[in-house]
Amino acid sequence: MSMRRACVPCLLVVVAVAAIGVFVALTIAVTGSSSLALDSRAFAIADDVRAPWLDSAARVITTLGLIAIVGPAVLVGAALMLKHRARAGAVVVGAALVWISVRIAKSVVDRPRPPHPLVHTSGQSYPSAHAANSIAWLALAIALTVVIPTRAGRIATITAGALLAVLVGLSRIYLRAHYASDVLAGEALAVATYALAAVGAVAWQARRVRGLGWFR
Repeated sequence: MSMRRACVPCLLVVVAVAAIGVFVALTIAVTGSSSLALDSRAFAIADDVRAPWLDSAARVITTLGLIAIVGPAVLVGAALMLKHRARAGAVVVGAALVWISVRIAKSVVDRPRPPHPLVHTSGQSYPSAHAANSIAWLALAIALTVVIPTRAGRIATITAGALLAVLVGLSRIYLRAHYASDVLAGEALAVATYALAAVGAVAWQARRVRGLGWFR
């Protein structure tokens, strides 16, 4: 096993721990105060740039955080990686755990939604399920690099996945469906979950084939 491959699980653990730290810090802040400066500032910026065409664009973009869209996309992506079962499994398991963990966090924190949303909203606000689900686009993009032959293609795929995740999060704030802290918490929780799912996949693969490091 090369040193570079051996370091990948360590990097994933660092990412997971950092993301969990962000989620915990935001949860403490949200449960300790009903109003955060971050949330007010984000809504103020959204109001400053508001325009009819942005309203329409945000309503389209925000649908990319729906589990009804993200879920099938994850399954299709996993099917494209049938020869790389560890990667495929990590993405599918990660998406399922994100869905479960978000719902648990929502019920525990029970934060009300922002007033005057521009789209239909229901249930608790914290953390944002749309934002958490959108991290699947980035996780899927990273996993799919194993079947993309060119470096430029891999970079473009990861960039597109990251951009989708960011845009979905911003759309939730712009549409006043979530506070900024909801979005950041959802993204942090999802990043931690996918990173831990990847660590589990690495361990499974290494145990299955002795001496095998990072996903084949």
